[in-house]
Amino acid sequence: MTLQEVVARFNTTPFLFAGSGITRRYYGLPDWVGLLTHFAEKVKNDQFAFRYYESKVSELEDSDKLPTIASYIEKDFNEAWFNNLPGIRSESENVQRSIAEGVSPFKAEIAEYINSISVVKNEYQEEVKKLQNIAKNNISGVITTNYDCFFEILFDGYKTFIGQDELVFSQLQGVAEIYKIHGSVRSPLSIVINKNDYHTFREKGKYLAAKLMTIFMEYPIVFIGYSISDSDIQEILGDVVECLPPEKVNSLQKRFIFIDYQKDTNDCEVSSHSLVINGKLIEMTKIILSDFGILYDALSAKKAALPVKLLRRFKDELCSFALTQQPGPTMQVAALDDGRIDENMLALSIGLASTGVYGLARAVNSEQWYRNIILHDSMYSCDKLLEYVYPELAKQNSWKLPVWYYIANSDYKSSLAESKAPHSYNDIVSEDSIKRNRTAIAGRTAMEIWTQEKTNVFKAIRLLGFLPEDKIDVEQYQQILETIFKENANILSSSNTSDRSSLKRMIRIYDFLLYRQKKTP
Repeated sequence: MTLQEVVARFNTTPFLFAGSGITRRYYGLPDWVGLLTHFAEKVKNDQFAFRYYESKVSELEDSDKLPTIASYIEKDFNEAWFNNLPGIRSESENVQRSIAEGVSPFKAEIAEYINSISVVKNEYQEEVKKLQNIAKNNISGVITTNYDCFFEILFDGYKTFIGQDELVFSQLQGVAEIYKIHGSVRSPLSIVINKNDYHTFREKGKYLAAKLMTIFMEYPIVFIGYSISDSDIQEILGDVVECLPPEKVNSLQKRFIFIDYQKDTNDCEVSSHSLVINGKLIEMTKIILSDFGILYDALSAKKAALPVKLLRRFKDELCSFALTQQPGPTMQVAALDDGRIDENMLALSIGLASTGVYGLARAVNSEQWYRNIILHDSMYSCDKLLEYVYPELAKQNSWKLPVWYYIANSDYKSSLAESKAPHSYNDIVSEDSIKRNRTAIAGRTAMEIWTQEKTNVFKAIRLLGFLPEDKIDVEQYQQILETIFKENANILSSSNTSDRSSLKRMIRIYDFLLYRQKKTP
């Protein structure tokens, strides 16, 4: 059997179950031992530091060794951090904020470290692009034990659930979703790494398995970035198998696809593989390859009828309506005895291009409005956005919505928009704000601030939002904003309130300086 034949027999687009091998490949991130070694050496300043901690757990079972080592390192690291020993603390504002909120310094610094080195390697740019392309229509979702944000950045429009509790207690739609079962660097407190974390995780394992059961029974599961003997996979599968009768276990055979990376393998090899979990035999298909692009090309042949993020949105709206009897902001509901609907037919409308003024006015939120000024990615024209969306959306945003881009690119005349739009720089940034930040800015240009501060993206964005008008080169501003959104197109919706406000201020400045000039004679 070929890989293409394996994919062809999928009943639907698959879920990826992704492990650390994915981001070791694309980002060069360390595995679990490598991560603990890095922090052990920071504590002890000794190349044999990890071996010291390893010697303390030699009597434990293999599955308990690394979590216990992590606990020992965490204890010593936190003590060194609070004593401010040299080489321990980073200068990150995110770390300082997390620790002020009660997060362990060890976990806060792990999150900062992973974020700081999460950059796609040049040699894998094309392969990563292939994965990003199939995320739109060919992947249903992702389950991962990785802490990093690789999939959140790459899979536009997917909803992320962080940690075991959020996954167990949330309403899942099973499409265009990312399940971070061991936590995320975006929430350092959620990271599962030490002995107590794993104890809690295992205690709740049955609840997680029950939540994932529908996914495992309805979708093909492609395990990628794991060793086939990985203890995390073994435990999760063990909990799932315990919940299933033997005949259901047999049905997993065609659903489980295990990607076995072997360096320098030409093309790929397809074979069967057996795994005994809790006394039950699980048959799966094993794919041996070294080029993951071959897998992504094969998966591109299995396509959902609609983009998966649209399917998720539709399922979410419909489920919410069924539970609350209240339609969401992008859903219109008519009574079944409505004369416009044939009594023998149920009509469902997906998309809002033809839903008229009412639908369009609620189809665009403020993050999409701001983003469109930089990426120009809205499916609606500036004329329609200005006429139907602006009045209500601007009112909701206290009339601070940037609008000169839409005015400059529209034939529709909106006296409301032009009257509410900023007409001076100080309508956006007050003189007092500029004075308060003058010392931090220190006479630097926009590009100098960005180049020197971009390791802390939101610090750079905050400073860029308080530059004096005469210090702003609009072309530099444009380059910086395009870079920010290229790295993360969903940065506005994924940021906290303070960071989002800073980025919005920067976009309002850019919108005013560039597009008001184009519209004004």
